[in-house]
Amino acid sequence: MAITEVNIGSLPDGVGGDTPRSAMVKINTNFTDNANAASRLVGTAVGNVMEVGAFGIGRDALAITNVTNFTELLSKYSGVYKPTGSWATTNAPHSAGGTALVLSNTGSISSALILPYGKAGANPNAMSVISRYLAETPIEQIVYTSKNPIIANTLNAATSGKLVSVLATGELQSIGFSVDANGFIKKASPIVRLFADKIELNDEAEEQDVSFERLGTGDYLVKGSLGFAQEGWYIEMPKDANGNVLVAVIYEQLENNDISVKTYAKKFDEETGDILPNLDKPRDIPETRWIDLRLESISK
Repeated sequence: MAITEVNIGSLPDGVGGDTPRSAMVKINTNFTDNANAASRLVGTAVGNVMEVGAFGIGRDALAITNVTNFTELLSKYSGVYKPTGSWATTNAPHSAGGTALVLSNTGSISSALILPYGKAGANPNAMSVISRYLAETPIEQIVYTSKNPIIANTLNAATSGKLVSVLATGELQSIGFSVDANGFIKKASPIVRLFADKIELNDEAEEQDVSFERLGTGDYLVKGSLGFAQEGWYIEMPKDANGNVLVAVIYEQLENNDISVKTYAKKFDEETGDILPNLDKPRDIPETRWIDLRLESISK
């Protein structure tokens, strides 16, 4: 029913308007008709008009005192909440102080999404879903994103990061990868991209004090690492579309674990058919290309 309006008549005496009784009937109708907001109480009960800030909507999220588990959080009605301190992490990683969005099915069946807050602290970029059914223990599940520290960005443009494999137990396991100089994905560990005038390090290589020195044309020294990886591949040269190396390479790990890499023009050995370095013609690594060096990992 629409709101009924009192006819106050015309000035100066209200001629033609509602009688006092008729006016009061209209007013009473407006305040007893539950279809109108004017007849509702302000509050958080069913049927109330919700004020700004109820359930953390329209202003700061509502604080949750019990942060050791999620029982209090999941007992709330749908809304936006935050911890008074930091959420306790039990299984899934999530932002310690992340805002939680609760979606309640009933008072005993609900889920919460703990959002990342991107500030230094415990799992600042991680996100998780917490769910509860009746009196059972809440279950935490990881939400993987490009900023989640468990799984790094795996977009086509990514040059290193982590892929995910599913174990027989159903658990997820992250596996490091690197895209080599020829576009192939390889098992990762510390990877150094050696260019003619610089080096680039992946996250694992950043853990070592690696530096670069150009000693001359085609003469490079990678210093401060633990040396080449002792298992698996350890160097990858850039190649053309036919699989031919672009430059001939001589490399050596020195006694102090520094890595010497020298690149030369290629020459063909007619007797063996091998491609050999022309030691009289040093050549820089071609522009926009690089040599991949896989280092030994730091023991953890």
